[in-house]
Amino acid sequence: MEYKEFIITAIEQESGKWRACVQRANGKPLKATGRTKLQRFITGIDAPSPNAAMIMAMDAIDAGTFTRSTVRSTEKFWRRGGDARGVCHGEESG
Repeated sequence: MEYKEFIITAIEQESGKWRACVQRANGKPLKATGRTKLQRFITGIDAPSPNAAMIMAMDAIDAGTFTRSTVRSTEKFWRRGGDARGVCHGEESG
C-alpha cells in the first residue's frame, strides 16, 4: 500500500509473525533519524497480523522517523534583522 509517499508491504517472517517493509515511493533512500541512509526499513517487532504490522509502519512514518526535521532555527534570521552596529531597528542607542 502507498502511504504519505512511502510504500508499505507486509512480510511474514514466520508463521503468524508479521513485519512491515517501508520504502520511498520515488525510490530514493530513507533518511532515518540517527542512522545512515537506508534503501528500506523493516519493522523490528513481530505483529500478529499483516494489518497490525502495517499500522506499526504507519505510526513510524507519522512520528517522522524517515524524514528530516524541517524545524529550523530562527536565530540566523533575527540576527540579520539588526543594522551593522548591532542595533535592532526601532531602538535608539545610548
